[in-house]
Amino acid sequence: MLNDVELQFLINNSALTSEAAAEDSWLVNRENLSIVIDDLTERLQSPQRVITAAQLSKNYSFALLVPILYSMTVFQKGIDASGSNSFVELSKEGVYSLHIKEMSFESFEPGERNVWRDNILQKLFKDNLSLLHKSLSTLTKIPESILWENVASYIYWLYEFRLRQEDTVSPFISEDFRYIVMDAPGSVFGKDYNPIKNCFKFIEKEDKTIVRIRKTCCLTYKLPGSPVFCGDCRLNPVNKYDTACKPTHIFG
Repeated sequence: MLNDVELQFLINNSALTSEAAAEDSWLVNRENLSIVIDDLTERLQSPQRVITAAQLSKNYSFALLVPILYSMTVFQKGIDASGSNSFVELSKEGVYSLHIKEMSFESFEPGERNVWRDNILQKLFKDNLSLLHKSLSTLTKIPESILWENVASYIYWLYEFRLRQEDTVSPFISEDFRYIVMDAPGSVFGKDYNPIKNCFKFIEKEDKTIVRIRKTCCLTYKLPGSPVFCGDCRLNPVNKYDTACKPTHIFG
């Protein structure tokens, strides 16, 4: 199990919460998803439900991914994030919080970490995010490729920046990172292929810096008051110098 220090760390540094959901909050699930989208569309002053769906996906993914993957890679503790054991709460203030119904933690025997990791990832992706994506796509016609790239953005952020900036001590950071974005089979995601693998393209800019560019747009720029484009957006003029290069440098 997570010890008290580990659990408190996740509560303090991610969307994980041990508090009961507020009575006036929305519980984001497939049963009431259409109502949540309509309410959020009004709150965000979103021009279209498809734009709302993209923003909901980004925030839901962030709330879910960070504590689950952090616990897996750093603490070596597996949290069941399947849709039947977790839910994301959306408060009236627009805050997303992750609730785990049964806080049991899965460990692994020596030599069995890869199987253990697949089990955690399958509950996270196949049994939660993939189901949400299908529902969002059905309700709003948003392409699932946009939703999976939203997921990929936070996976890259966590493993490339968050864990490295903290000087986190874990022998599995590069291994888990590469597995999720490159080597994990489609079955982990509930699909015939790994939807994270080819989300981004890598380009070399005029100053020789290498950047990762999205293949799809998250549509945030269409919201009132939002920045024109995200830094990694394919529509951003600063990313126009497109010389393809290999992404192998990210796993060092």
